[in-house]
This record gives sequence, C-alpha cells and structure tokens, in this order.
Amino acid sequence: MFNWLQKWVGSAPTPSASPSVAPHDTAATPPTDAAVPPAPLAVAATDWAPGGAGVADFNVQTASMRWVFSLGTVGGPQLSLGGLADAIERMSLDTTRAADWVPRVPSVLPGLLKSLRDEHSSAQDLALQIEQDVVLVAEALKEANSALHQRTTTVTQTSEAVRLLGSHGLRLLIARVAFRPVLGDDAGPLIRAGAPKVWAMGEACADCSKTLAPGRGVDPFEAFLSGLSLQVGQLVALRMADRVAHLARPDPHGLGPRSMPVGEVNTHASDNHAAQDMAHAMAILSHRVAARWELPDNVVGAITAQADVVAQRRWPEAAELLGVAQEAARLRVLDQAGKLPAPLADCCLHLPDDAQAWLLAPPKTKT
Repeated sequence: MFNWLQKWVGSAPTPSASPSVAPHDTAATPPTDAAVPPAPLAVAATDWAPGGAGVADFNVQTASMRWVFSLGTVGGPQLSLGGLADAIERMSLDTTRAADWVPRVPSVLPGLLKSLRDEHSSAQDLALQIEQDVVLVAEALKEANSALHQRTTTVTQTSEAVRLLGSHGLRLLIARVAFRPVLGDDAGPLIRAGAPKVWAMGEACADCSKTLAPGRGVDPFEAFLSGLSLQVGQLVALRMADRVAHLARPDPHGLGPRSMPVGEVNTHASDNHAAQDMAHAMAILSHRVAARWELPDNVVGAITAQADVVAQRRWPEAAELLGVAQEAARLRVLDQAGKLPAPLADCCLHLPDDAQAWLLAPPKTKT
C-alpha cells in the first residue's frame, strides 16, 4: 500500500498579507490568521437552530473537531480545543518543521491522472502505470471481479480490469486508494484513533461532492477528488496533535514537565472560534499538499477557496460545493457515530435542498 504517511515534503513560505493565489505554486499559500476569510458555507462555523431539542447550541464543525481529535474522552489528550487550535496554527506556520508533517504524493498518482485526462491513452498504457504499485493492481482486480460487474469468469489481467472499469470507474478507484490513510509504525495514538474517522468523513465528502456536482456546474470527478483531498489537512493536524499531547505529558523520569514547542496560551473566545481557526489551518495544509501533489487546478482551487477569499471568487461554484459537502459529510458521520443531539433530519435544515436530499437518502447497498 502507498506509504505516503511516512514521507514528508516541505511547505510553502509564509505568505504575504494579500496573496495572489496560483493553485500549483506552493508559495501562494492562503493568508494566515491576520486575514481569515469567511467560510464558503457561512453557517458551517456558526451556531444554528433549525429546531429540535438540543440542536440550538450544537455546532457541527466544533463537534466534528472534538470527535476526530478525541478531546474530552477517557485517555484522550488533556487539552482544550482552543489550546490545540493554537498549537496546530503555530506548527503549521513553522516552515522549518514542515517536512515532519506534510505527506508526499504517491509517486504514481500525477502520471495516472494526466493519462486519464488524455483521450489518446490506451488501456495498456494505463495498465502499465497501475502495475507500478501492487496495491493499485490488487484493488483494480478486486473491483473488476466484484458483484457489481457480474462477471462469469475471473479477471486476472490488469489491462482487462482497466477496460472493464472504464475511465470513470478507474479514476474513482485510483482516488480512493491514493488517499486512504496508511499508518506507519511511528503513528501516535491520536492519529490511529482519528485517521479512520477522517477517512469516513473524506469518503462521505467525496460522495456528496460527486453527487451534487452536476446540478451545480462542477465536474463530478474533480468534485470527488476535492472532497477526498480536503481531508488530508486533518491527517497532518492529527500528527501535530500527537506531538503536542506527547510533550504535554509529565516527564517519566521526574524531571518536570516537558517543554512545548509552541505557545500554550488559549487566545480563542469559544470552542466554535477555535474550531473555525483549526479548520482554516487544516485547509491551508490541504492546499499545500494538493498543490505539491500536482492535482488538477480546479481541485486545488476549490480547496484553497476554503481559506482564501481570492480563490473563492475564482472558483465560486466549486468552493461552495466543497463547503456544503464538508458540512453534510460531518453530519452524516457524526450521525452514524451517535454524536448528534437530535435526529439527522432536524440537524440538517440549514443545508441546501440538494445536500439535505443526499443526507436523507437511503444508504447505498454495498456489493
């Protein structure tokens, strides 16, 4: 499987106050705390009261952050959401330590995505690229032999699987495999607990984005890829949180408390404020990764727009779609985990009609 959580790349330099966003230029990092733009989905970062007991004070983004980072749980980090937000914000801006945090692109991904956009690429060409990674080969054959394709004979050749899956099916398969979190031996407890939650949220966000894209004038595959890519920043932040939690524990040799690498003062007025700042910092991290991974311009742009008003104006439809899909995904996964204060139908009334329809549709049957 792709070992992309064990390899890290440097981040972009600290941005100027008014950057001009260029999706594939990692120096064009979105603005820092000094100029935090409004979220594309305005209600995502505020309290809302659609009705139902316990819903009025419930903030989806805040609840999602606390759940993913195991805050307030037995054995979880003894940190406030505000303290964790401060730490992650500062660590994400520390360019000298960036190589410790940001995952490198799976080497086969950029070439495959480029080939899939080239109408002259043959099934054999794609098969040769897929065969560079054993996990992709296994997943392609597994998908081709699934009940979905109703085969009477077993597919054993990669080129045959490529032809059977088609361009669209292959792109979705590659994206799922490439972004699936893989934990190394050095993974800490927070990322081990949080990565499956982030992956579930990423799958939901990608599916919602893809489903809603045609009605919003956005390419479905690019929307799918954006939904998965936006979650990478959370995986990076989980690694940071593990480091923060480790340094916050008492020294086992009785030499006093460990020294934190970043400030510990909580400057946030509320958990909701802290959660919004965390979401902003993680969107910046996702932007850096997506740009360095050479993902399509529209994908990088939609992610960048979650933290930058300039990008929001350039990719308005894709930016709004991704914000809506992120909110809907959080609701779905929190509902499945039993973390909502009221029935899902009461908790999603602030979302657009198409997102509500996606949320409340019967679950898909897996083959």
